[in-house]
Amino acid sequence: MQSWLVADAHVDVLMKLLDEKIRFVEHGPELEASLPSLAAGHVATQVFALFVMPQADAGTQLHDVLHEIDAFYQQVACVPTVRMVKSRSDLRAVRSQGQMAAILSLEGGGCLRGRVEVLRMLNELGVRGMGLTWNDANELADGCGELRGGGLTRAGRAVVRELQRLSMWIDLAHLHDTGVRDILRITDGPVMASHANARAVHEHRRNLTDDVIREIIRRDGWMGLTFEASFLSDGQATVEDVFRHLDHVLTLGGEHHVGFGSDFDGTSHPVPGLARSGDYANLADQLANRYGEALAKRLLFDNFEDFLMRQLPA
Repeated sequence: MQSWLVADAHVDVLMKLLDEKIRFVEHGPELEASLPSLAAGHVATQVFALFVMPQADAGTQLHDVLHEIDAFYQQVACVPTVRMVKSRSDLRAVRSQGQMAAILSLEGGGCLRGRVEVLRMLNELGVRGMGLTWNDANELADGCGELRGGGLTRAGRAVVRELQRLSMWIDLAHLHDTGVRDILRITDGPVMASHANARAVHEHRRNLTDDVIREIIRRDGWMGLTFEASFLSDGQATVEDVFRHLDHVLTLGGEHHVGFGSDFDGTSHPVPGLARSGDYANLADQLANRYGEALAKRLLFDNFEDFLMRQLPA
């Protein structure tokens, strides 16, 4: 049986590590993407999201984000088989050493208080991508759950410009459709969606329309299909529902621009057989049987690796 390399663009491990009783290096029920589970799934690249509940005030959010960054340095980046990646040169070094690449992203910009200075400081700490919102509204934009459906604010536009200047990726996940359109109108470079599926397959506010998926592809961006069951289908989702979304993205031309962002440790409705990072091993074999080894390799790893080599600073 071949050991496929895997890249995963979104897990919520760091949020759980705020509980000091939970340890990243230990196997147990508390973490779906623990170090042993990631190793069992042959995950070679993992993006760790920085997420705090948006109902908290901005000062509390920033405090918790810094706490999560500290947990990343103290429990994840210090592991000998793991290396923090901030640049393309870091990524090349990881591959030469056979380590797992660990990357930080920010899920929701409420902690910025609308200030690009805070973004610059988070970038200095190693954050390499950002989604402007979670489901709610903040100083930057409306999330997909905000009923008024506003787009980017003036502060949000300034943050997008700074993300581009810093070579940080712009993540469309959780953003309201109006904000997505604003980003696509004011930028011309690659964008990505770390954990979202196809709305044409399952009507859900967190999924992307065909027009947006085509634009991601046209810009040489990337999208990660996610394993949250409620984004996949009505009722009990299965691995076959993941394939339905994947098939659709492939028909839109996404052969080189789609992969996976599991949302492990952040899902509310897990998919049987796709509930932990270790389950990637079985998924990889199913992908190879269904799509052939060459395409499976691109979907599991190469497409995101190529995106990182385009997006990360030198």
